[in-house]
Amino acid sequence: MPSYRFCRPDDIPYLVRAINECYVPNFAGEPEMTVEAFRQEMKDIDLWPSNSMVASTGKGPIAVMIGTKRAHEVLILRLGVLPEHRREGHGSHMLTSLSQKLAVLGPERLVVEAPRRLELDSFLRAANYRFETTLLDYHRPAGEVEPVPDGWTLPISVDELVAEGLLQRRDGRAWCRSHETLLARKDELQGLAIASPERLEAFLIFDPSPTARGGLAVLALECVDRARQEVFLGVLLRALATRSGGALELPRLSDDEVPRSVLEAAGFLEGESYDRYGATATPA
Repeated sequence: MPSYRFCRPDDIPYLVRAINECYVPNFAGEPEMTVEAFRQEMKDIDLWPSNSMVASTGKGPIAVMIGTKRAHEVLILRLGVLPEHRREGHGSHMLTSLSQKLAVLGPERLVVEAPRRLELDSFLRAANYRFETTLLDYHRPAGEVEPVPDGWTLPISVDELVAEGLLQRRDGRAWCRSHETLLARKDELQGLAIASPERLEAFLIFDPSPTARGGLAVLALECVDRARQEVFLGVLLRALATRSGGALELPRLSDDEVPRSVLEAAGFLEGESYDRYGATATPA
């Protein structure tokens, strides 16, 4: 019989092993986890070993669940089972165990951002998760970009946007685009803004390290005046695209963040979709 246990910080090497054996092989192109990368996720996205669980036999891990923790919710970041142990109830057992734990310790809200191609709707609904919204990846291929005249944009930091009252928590954002993640990563992220004599009109925040596709990932994009967002957001995206040879990415974008017309005009294409589910922790 397998044993299940929630982990502690000193279990990180075993959690890394479980991720690489039970989760990574299920996703083509998924990089192997390292202890260093695991600890970086603890800092950047509040990955939480105590909300993570491993199912094991005498031969080693057969399933793993990786959870996060923030004051208002917990995200199930990874859930993987060895192929020969699927359909034995390990995933359901781990989700139920975490729900029962959070019903006592909190927070009570749980979320999952599930790639739609995995077809997890029935599995998640059976675990009392309910569909909330769909998130979409967008990418702009490398290519020519119409240049933005000098002086139209200026660099800006996350701290400066916070000081201006522009960077605020928005409900429904993907975990990687959330207010808490942007603040946690503020020292490594950069920004561009458009300013008028009266105020900052629009801004974007991006990761200056190229993604696997070779582009730059835009993690926030907002305009103060919604009537002018097509112009201002388009200028910001063009200005950033000139730095990356045209290649940009907008990961897990919610449908209220950027008008589709802005994305189409800037040459973005739709990529993978993710269904966001939520649940309320239930006691045993």
